[in-house]
Amino acid sequence: MSRYVLPEVLLLTLSVGFTFAGLHTHYFYVTVTSERTHDLPLYTTTRTLDDITLLRYDSDQEVVERRVPWFQSPFSSLLDASLSYLSIQNSDENLLRLISEAVGHTRGFHVLQIIEGCALYDNGTVQATLSYHYDGKPFMSMNMEAAHFTAETPGAEELARSFNSNKTVLQNIHHVLVNTCLPHITELLELGKCTFNRREEPVIRVTQIPMDDVGLRLSCRAYGHYPKDIFMMWYKNGEEIPEEMMERVTLPLPDITYLTSSSLNVTSGAGDTYSCKVGHSSMRDNVTHQIRISGDPESPSSSPSNPSMGAVIAVCLAIVLAVVIIVCGLVSFSQSRRQ
Repeated sequence: MSRYVLPEVLLLTLSVGFTFAGLHTHYFYVTVTSERTHDLPLYTTTRTLDDITLLRYDSDQEVVERRVPWFQSPFSSLLDASLSYLSIQNSDENLLRLISEAVGHTRGFHVLQIIEGCALYDNGTVQATLSYHYDGKPFMSMNMEAAHFTAETPGAEELARSFNSNKTVLQNIHHVLVNTCLPHITELLELGKCTFNRREEPVIRVTQIPMDDVGLRLSCRAYGHYPKDIFMMWYKNGEEIPEEMMERVTLPLPDITYLTSSSLNVTSGAGDTYSCKVGHSSMRDNVTHQIRISGDPESPSSSPSNPSMGAVIAVCLAIVLAVVIIVCGLVSFSQSRRQ
């Protein structure tokens, strides 16, 4: 079975006498398409831990690719792993065809996205998930409390009833999702402790960009930090700005660090001072960067900046955003068969 999710990623936290703190997630993502497009494979699976890709499989290569050196597959060989994923691929492709027929779609481009996995919180609570999205919309998901599938669109009702007719399969799926989260996460964190125990201090940059005759967009970016959690707050003339006025996003970077950006639009007059305070576990103290609104809307940020570093950050942000736009639309996750 499989499950899909768009930018809706489940989060997990682990702290059971284990040395790793904070939020931890373990997911399989699956994307199946009826036609090839945007140079993407017809089928893709990734397995992740805390946003770090452990392995990847796609229909073009038909070979499981390990993405981090410390990850150990439960399969005895790469061939065994690849054959297993090929079998899952065939099953998920058949599922896409079944769903398309159920909703009356026999032609055109369609996509099935699946997310399957669990979240483990610091109080020991496990939150498992198994969900399917079809053509970018919720289709069907498993209700973990009742251990049965729930249709999330009228076209999914008949398929959900069919899935729910086999109680043994339902209980097996539920058991695997709920009971394998802790051992999987603790084992993977132990294997990757060289990665998860490290601390990477961010490069911080504050900029102002004119939006119109009187408006400005202020951005505070922390580039290259690890772990993911970071404190970032804006102040105007020393007064804290409410978080609901800010736009914040955290994106994973290819080197297993993160880029966090907090932005807000202002219409203040010249002379106002805005400050961005950033705190992270890699830093001894919080750092505050100030920016004074000038009378010239074309003037650059008052924060010190390195032109080459600024260019690097801008390029990396553009690349990451492009990847997120593509992958979030076609990213997924597959069932207990992989666990």
